Amino acid sequence: MEQRINAKGWECPRPIIETKKLLDTMKEGTVITTVDDKLAVKNLVSFAESMGYTVACDEKDDIAEIAITKVWSEFDELAYGAGNLVIQITSDSYGAESEGLGENLMKMFIYTLTESEPKPKTILFINKGAFLTADGSPVLDSLRLLEAGGVEILTCGACINFFSLNDTPQVGGITNMYVMVEKLSNANNTIIV
Repeated sequence: MEQRINAKGWECPRPIIETKKLLDTMKEGTVITTVDDKLAVKNLVSFAESMGYTVACDEKDDIAEIAITKVWSEFDELAYGAGNLVIQITSDSYGAESEGLGENLMKMFIYTLTESEPKPKTILFINKGAFLTADGSPVLDSLRLLEAGGVEILTCGACINFFSLNDTPQVGGITNMYVMVEKLSNANNTIIV
């Protein structure tokens, strides 16, 4: 089976998100994504390699066709059966501060979670990460989408108090360190951002 995506003019991470969505719908097959952005070419190739897929790139002028081939394996069965990913977010910025870059990267990270499968089971917000669930956060819409899709959103109550963020986050619930340790301990997989 072969499917095509015309991603010309799309900004990252959209070409990867749409390619992954299509690959996720097939047990085996090839997705050919056409892009006109050199960064998208590099990111699609890196994505394919990190997933263990076969990748071929055909570039002509400023247009590239990236063919990603998926073959079903027992690893795929195990990876998609894990089902208990917990993400802990410790800052309102992704990586070291760099004049707004960290905030933009965090927005892209959380948005990408709304478009990715499998979804995390729980997202924990601790320390300055608590600002992301507070009034005025630029990621509230994405977090609400995740919550509506069954993702548990929890914010550290001690962090809310420390930063005077009122009593209630705008999305999800309030939690404590004991619950956070339990969630992390019982997870099949964890990501700390």
